[in-house]
Amino acid sequence: MQERVKGILKRCLLFCLAGVFVLSFSAVAEVIKDQTNTGKFREKFSNYPQDPGFFPISVWVQSIENIPKYKAAGINTYFALWGGPKPGQIEELKKAGMYLISEMNEEALKHKDDKTIIAWMMMDEPDNFQFKKDLEVAGKTWKYGPETSRVAAKDLAEMYETIKKVDATRPIWVTFSCGVANTTYGGRGGGWKDSMYADYMKSCDMAGYDVYPTASANGKSGKILWWQAKGLDRMKGWVEAGKPLYNCIGTNFTGDGRAPMPEETKAEIWISIIHGTKSIAYFAHNIKPFMEDALARDPKQMANVTKINAEITALAPVINGPDFDGATVASSNELVPIDIMVKKYKEEIYIFSAAMKMGDPATGSFQVKGVNAAGKVEVIGENRTLDIDASGKFTDEFKKWETHNYKVVRK
Repeated sequence: MQERVKGILKRCLLFCLAGVFVLSFSAVAEVIKDQTNTGKFREKFSNYPQDPGFFPISVWVQSIENIPKYKAAGINTYFALWGGPKPGQIEELKKAGMYLISEMNEEALKHKDDKTIIAWMMMDEPDNFQFKKDLEVAGKTWKYGPETSRVAAKDLAEMYETIKKVDATRPIWVTFSCGVANTTYGGRGGGWKDSMYADYMKSCDMAGYDVYPTASANGKSGKILWWQAKGLDRMKGWVEAGKPLYNCIGTNFTGDGRAPMPEETKAEIWISIIHGTKSIAYFAHNIKPFMEDALARDPKQMANVTKINAEITALAPVINGPDFDGATVASSNELVPIDIMVKKYKEEIYIFSAAMKMGDPATGSFQVKGVNAAGKVEVIGENRTLDIDASGKFTDEFKKWETHNYKVVRK
């Protein structure tokens, strides 16, 4: 497992930094629609958490020793275990009240009836070059390598069915490469067409991808944080209606560029949520120098994600709920669109918003439907309120990459 993980990390470094970033984005403020029905998803998998307020916040391939640090930061799930799962590790996670998205190995199957395991991870980046000669999934082996161009869609389908036959009570998650967002990415080999993703994404119950916008030399400016939204929006065109999506957020990965600043990480996370992610997975590693737990060693970034995780957890019942056609927004700066997600929870209207391009400050002019008296809007987590007039209008300022979440206070 350790060698495999190191190979994965090396592949991420070699390929995800190789693409040429093309900067383009609509300047139109947009209300993002999310048709995912998380209720039906939960009902389908009896060993997945049934709480409608559960939002998986995970950390990718970490050692068991770091459980206390990540638990304190509001992370509720391990996305694979470094070198495992091994005997005793699932018990440690259970004791801490944390979940696991696990490889289906011999040790994991001993805990098939343990709800600590909430999902199976089939493999990482099947759309990429494969450097491993043999790929084993649930006791069955597929031959690859030493440098085979991607896993065939038909092979991924076989792997998916192999796991389903062993256990259909948990969803199967598959993480695709940065090519989901980076259309010039060359790590998938000759003959690749993005239309192939539609076939690949049939072979999972929850589809995800990873992109780390500042880690490329071309991304050091910080101008392409919106790629998190780009990847999620493109996936919506490939997956079956209602299939949940997730994405990975790199907290400390420097690559040929740099690690994101805490405020950039915040922007990436809320942009992702607004554009429909149903789970955040933190890529907490750095490659050069190699640090598995770079996030845990970074006090500023840990404090940042701890605050954000607390906000996500508190708002999870709202985020997981259905869309509400209850508000619109216009940006004063045509170069800085503002995207919003609107929800209604317990008769309260919530608006999640983000400036989607880096540029001069913009004023967002919001129009909330159904308001018939002047009142207040609570800016969640910012210790301030805004006035909303009797017609449902209010405004707020957005500096570089700022995000704001609002609750319309009922009279």
